[in-house]
Amino acid sequence: MSYTPSDSTPGHESIPRLEDQLPELSAFVRASARQIEAGELRDSHELILRIRDFYTADQMDAVEHVAPGWRDMSAYADGATLHHVTQALIVLQLLPEYRQAPPSLRALMEWIELYHDLGKQAISGQRDALHAFRGATMVARTLPRAGFCAGNAHAAEIDAWTRLVLGAAVAAPDGKGLIQDNRALPVILHGIERLFGAGSAAALIVEAVLLHHSLNVVPEWPNPASLTEAEIPFCIRPSLLPLLECVMLVDSDAWQLFDTASRRKFRQSTLDVFAAARRLVVG
Repeated sequence: MSYTPSDSTPGHESIPRLEDQLPELSAFVRASARQIEAGELRDSHELILRIRDFYTADQMDAVEHVAPGWRDMSAYADGATLHHVTQALIVLQLLPEYRQAPPSLRALMEWIELYHDLGKQAISGQRDALHAFRGATMVARTLPRAGFCAGNAHAAEIDAWTRLVLGAAVAAPDGKGLIQDNRALPVILHGIERLFGAGSAAALIVEAVLLHHSLNVVPEWPNPASLTEAEIPFCIRPSLLPLLECVMLVDSDAWQLFDTASRRKFRQSTLDVFAAARRLVVG
């Protein structure tokens, strides 16, 4: 790989707040997190029922406006991804890394959790190994309408970049379906910088969605197209590390929300993977 990411932080930017655009959803996830932390909500079935009750037609319309594709995502597998993403937003409120982060990073973390599985086409018994790349193209189109700044090249290049990303697929090693083609990442990542600016808030969100399925953080559930040690420094900028770590910690926690032992085990394995990645990226 020849791509070398430029690096900066989004601290100088005015980052749109998710709670300003989706106040009811933000209130729901914060209230649910408080109830879980207080021990008042302890059952996954009860939480799923609450989530289903929350998403009225009006609420679905509100989220669809901010995250086009939300309704389609929610239609797969009887709403499994809808439940997971909402639980991820709830879990984020409880994550120590989120609570300790500065406001700009917390804002980015919230958008990433909302968007991370937007492109997922969940089918029972199958794994959608291309959903991170697919979702990144959807998010790259959506962010300007959510109030994020886009570069001068966005309008002219978004279509070609989308075709590039959606075409970056190869046969899985086991012959079952397709997986993302990491050989295309240098030009994909360079394209994100052209669309939004190197190290910008929008670029970091798209990169986090793009790469959130690209590291093996839970041995029991390996990603089929994980980055190699040689690829990691060329694909993950230092400022992306805390965001990518957050989305992977939350992703695991949300699937194991009420299983304390598994959450602890998978959290530690994720932290270990990112400690190694940080040594490769930062030195």
